Amino acid sequence: MHYLSVEAAQQQSGLRLVLTRGVPGPWSEAAKAVFNLRQVPYQAVEQQGGRSNPELVAWTGHRNAPIALYNNEPPRVRWLEILDLAERLGSGASLLPSDTSERIMMVGLSNEIAGENGFAWNARLLMLDAGVASQGTGVIAKNPMYNEYQYSQDKHKIARQRVVTFLDFLTQRIKDQAAAGSDYLVGNSLSAADVYWACFSNMLQSLPAEQNPMPDGLRNSWAVLARSLDGYDPQLIVHRDRIFARHLQLPLSF
Repeated sequence: MHYLSVEAAQQQSGLRLVLTRGVPGPWSEAAKAVFNLRQVPYQAVEQQGGRSNPELVAWTGHRNAPIALYNNEPPRVRWLEILDLAERLGSGASLLPSDTSERIMMVGLSNEIAGENGFAWNARLLMLDAGVASQGTGVIAKNPMYNEYQYSQDKHKIARQRVVTFLDFLTQRIKDQAAAGSDYLVGNSLSAADVYWACFSNMLQSLPAEQNPMPDGLRNSWAVLARSLDGYDPQLIVHRDRIFARHLQLPLSF
């Protein structure tokens, strides 16, 4: 993937999408997916994961990715405001169900996956805890994610339970939908909830290397999550693989 520097991106108009370079960051991959599905062209802008990114902060006020910047509008950083922008600018099938109750379910599911204190947030806490276990508490001062995710060593059990509870709920949702004749998490067609789970499920079980050529160090780090659980239902990954096969681009490019 070609990346603009922050300096070059500031001189451009249209949609600039700040993404984590070199790794399949789930928030970045999901943002790319929703813009691609909505047929919205963008220029990728480089963010370095786990770094201070001072030029990016000076431009946008944010260190992390993704950040969506459209013309002179304010930066968008949270999953729902990025999705709303894709819906406004895009064309074709919407990723938001038209039925009110289904739309509420979709937004709730997606937030449980990608929102603050959701699945990915707590999965990251478990991975950060593994970093402390292997490297000592000195790593906390070296990595800004420890502060940003409000890490403390006493949150391990709570984070694990939140992950387990969500995965149990999502497993039952997949099975209930299948019993009703649907291959999707909400209704009978693709929604943003399917996209978010497909992208974020890499934290639970990464796509194989030929589909996801991520660095070995990150693959090993993400494997911490699965090792911290007492197993999980394979239907979670079956659903992920079906969504990628039908709707998303492989291999991942980052």
